[in-house]
Amino acid sequence: GGKTFALASAVMNEANVRSNSTNSHGVRNDTVFRSQIVAHDVVEDRLRQIKGSLSRVGFVAQNDNITNGTIHSVQSSFGDCKCTIQTATSSDLDAAHSNSTASHFDAVLVDAPCSSTGVLRRRPSQRWELVEKQIYEVLPDLQLEILEKAASFVNENGGRLVYSTCSLLREENECVVRKFEQSSVFLEGGFMRWEFIPIMSNDLDKHDVEVRWSGEQK
Repeated sequence: GGKTFALASAVMNEANVRSNSTNSHGVRNDTVFRSQIVAHDVVEDRLRQIKGSLSRVGFVAQNDNITNGTIHSVQSSFGDCKCTIQTATSSDLDAAHSNSTASHFDAVLVDAPCSSTGVLRRRPSQRWELVEKQIYEVLPDLQLEILEKAASFVNENGGRLVYSTCSLLREENECVVRKFEQSSVFLEGGFMRWEFIPIMSNDLDKHDVEVRWSGEQK
C-alpha cells in the first residue's frame, strides 16, 4: 500500500497546487480535478492491509461491502480535487478488462516481484535465499509475463507503462525491458520508448536506488 498512497499523495498535491493557481490575469483556476487509482496484488492480504491504512492517510471508505474484496474510498480537498482508491483482485481486473474499455489507464505502474538486491540492508536474510536459477530464469520470466499483461491495461491514446523493481541486477531490469521491446505486445501495441533519466539524490544510499523503465503508447 505504500506506493499506492504515495501516488495518491502526489496526485492530490499536484491537484491542490493547480486548483489554487491563477493565470496571468489573476483569475483562479476553477478546474475540478478527479483521479482514480486502482491497486492490485496477487496476494489479497496485501490489499486488505490497504483498507486498514485508509483512515490513517486521510481517506474515508465509501463502500465497505463490495464483492471480491474491492474497496472504494475517497479523499477530497477544497471541494475541487478528488482522488479515489480502489483495490482489485486478479479476477476483478480480468472481469473489468474483458467487459469494458474503462479498465484502460492513463498510467500503469508495474512494481514487479524481484530478488530485492537493492534493499538487502532492510532484508538481510534475502541474500541467503537467492539462487542462480531464480535470478537468471525464474524471476525474469515472471517479470516479463507481468509486464506484458500490464501493457494490455494501458490507454491506447498516450497512456504510459512504467516498470519498476528494487533489484540492482541487469537480468531483472534492462534485460527484461529489452525482451519486452522485442515482443509482439510492444511492437504491435503501438508502444515507444520513453527515455527516463533518473535523478539521484546525494542523500540516497546506492542500495536504495530503483531502476526504472518507462514506455509510452503512441
